Formats: sequence, structure tokens, C-alpha cells
Amino acid sequence: MIIKDINYIKDILLKENHSIVILKKDASVVTSVDRGVLPLIKLLKEDKLQLQDSIIADKVVGKAAALLMIYGGVKEVFCPVISTPAIQVFNNNNVKINYDKEVERIINRKSDGLCPMETLCLEINNPEEAFDKILEKLENKKETI
Repeated sequence: MIIKDINYIKDILLKENHSIVILKKDASVVTSVDRGVLPLIKLLKEDKLQLQDSIIADKVVGKAAALLMIYGGVKEVFCPVISTPAIQVFNNNNVKINYDKEVERIINRKSDGLCPMETLCLEINNPEEAFDKILEKLENKKETI
């Protein structure tokens, strides 16, 4: 029998080409290759309760992703790379986190500045406000949500 836990989805994340792996409370597993916060936004927009009590393995977690995970009610997170503000969000909300490397901030894909979502959420501490701002920004960018 396979035990589905943080180690199970961590292995899927690290061995397969996914950006995020989610173990839902019903033991179903959702994966995505979408980049950034897009997989979280899609799930939360569809039904916020989908992430309630879930466990997530995500390649990179910044403050924006952390706030979205809190908004969805995630209970545990693993990530190879996490920003200091994301750690603070998880600690303030009693979410168990496992990570390999802490960085001061998440850098954008061009490596010439901060991630735009990290920048957007620097001064935001309310998960619902973060969701609304991120959704608005992505809709303005015409992302497929």
C-alpha cells in the first residue's frame, strides 16, 4: 500500500517534470506544469475549498504563493526554494513547511529583478486581498485562468 504524504508528493515533484503537486484531503493528487502562481489561482478560482487541508509540493514558493496557499487552507508545504517572506506567512498561520533553500526574495524569470507576484504582495498580509490582487493582475495580463 502506498502512503500518500508529503514524501510521496515530494518524490513526484522532484522526479517528474511538474511545477506543483497537490495531495488533496480526499487523497487525490493534482499536478501541473504551469509556472508561477497560475496553478494555485486556477484551483482557487474554480473552488476555494479544493485546497482545504491539502499538502503541497511546489518548486518555488514566494510570498504570493504562500498567501494563496493560506487562502486555500493548505496544511503542509514542501519546496526546494522558498523566500523569507513566505516562511513568515507560513509561520504566522501555523502551516508546516519543509524546504531545502531559503532566499531573501524570489527573482523573476529573466533574473534581472524581483518576481512580479512577489513585488505585488510585499506589503500584503491578508490572503484574500492577495488572491484578489493576483487574480486581477493575471486577468489584466490575459493569462488563461
